[in-house]
Amino acid sequence: MALQAGNCFCRNGSAGDVELGIPLDPVESFSTLVLSLNASLVDEDPWRPFLLELSAQVDAKHGTLVLVPSDAGGRGTVITPTSTPQEIQEYIDRYLLIDPFVHLPEGQVVALYEYIGQAALENVPDYKQWFGGIDASHILGVDLRLASGFEARLRLSRAPGGTAFTQPERRWVEKILPHLRQALEIYQRLELSRSERAVMIDAVEQFAVGTVLLDSAFGVLKINEVAASILAEADGLALTDGRILLPDADADRQFRAVLAEVRGAPAGSRKLFAVERPSGRGDVMVIAQPVPTPGFMHAGAVPAVALLITDPARKRRIDGPTLCRQFALTPTEGAIAAALANGASVGEAAQELGIADNTVRAHLRSIFSKLGVNRQLQLVHLIHTSFPETLTAG
Repeated sequence: MALQAGNCFCRNGSAGDVELGIPLDPVESFSTLVLSLNASLVDEDPWRPFLLELSAQVDAKHGTLVLVPSDAGGRGTVITPTSTPQEIQEYIDRYLLIDPFVHLPEGQVVALYEYIGQAALENVPDYKQWFGGIDASHILGVDLRLASGFEARLRLSRAPGGTAFTQPERRWVEKILPHLRQALEIYQRLELSRSERAVMIDAVEQFAVGTVLLDSAFGVLKINEVAASILAEADGLALTDGRILLPDADADRQFRAVLAEVRGAPAGSRKLFAVERPSGRGDVMVIAQPVPTPGFMHAGAVPAVALLITDPARKRRIDGPTLCRQFALTPTEGAIAAALANGASVGEAAQELGIADNTVRAHLRSIFSKLGVNRQLQLVHLIHTSFPETLTAG
């Protein structure tokens, strides 16, 4: 019998004891498929390992997953690891909303021609445009709808001129569906957690709070930009060889004692530690608290202690280019908005930028229109409350 490279299915053999489309080693093949599905949840390119493995196992040219949120109006994220980003974008822009192979019976694997019928399909508006654009002949599909309203469309397509998918291959796809549904539920929760974490990180940085995560040996695992900036000054505490050190030996011992106490403390415990600066500027305040983790993870590169670092001497300063990106302002408008948000008057902003007061006022009218405000105070309030700020040392 002849096997296609990388394919575990017998497709062209003549052995009477091997059914067309059945894997030569079902247990090993299915195990590989489930492992690829699990790997997809943590892969830098989500779902790619699974789609490539499933496509290989059922001899499909393309494996595609379309993830559609409940409020997306039919549009969603299209993942096809065998297509280029340009091809995927063209499908989204030109073919996704005219795709006739949608709204399939939930959880049922169906083929394109049996779902619509080849004759009826050819009467679908823009059918030839769509079918030619997806580079396929026979298509197998299944739609999974989660309780949240999130929908996942799995599509497997043969190369032009290919044969129809066999019944054993369809049953093989059906076997993976409970695992795929569970993986989608987990993926949805992970993405929600990532989004919530990103919001909290932005909020912390907006209020000029440095954050540092330490492992059980107090080595630095992760650090945000605010903390990195404070430590780079080496004024009272510094980052040296992956550890936070205080230049004064007694103070450093006290700091390590606080960390050791916090590391074994119950969740919610906190210790405040003031770090005196050799420069004479105000003390840097450090709050240390434990990071709750399961007992079996209390070793290695796992967060054990979190530090929140604040520097009362640091001034928050708005950065003009940041406002340009966030508000779609011109460079001059961004510079004017930043100057005003940093406390300058119209005259001071004009002097700082080397332009006339009337020029600043003319730009201000454009800024007000773009941001939906009508007073300078509203503009400053909007900038300070709605967007992360670029910080500079005071």
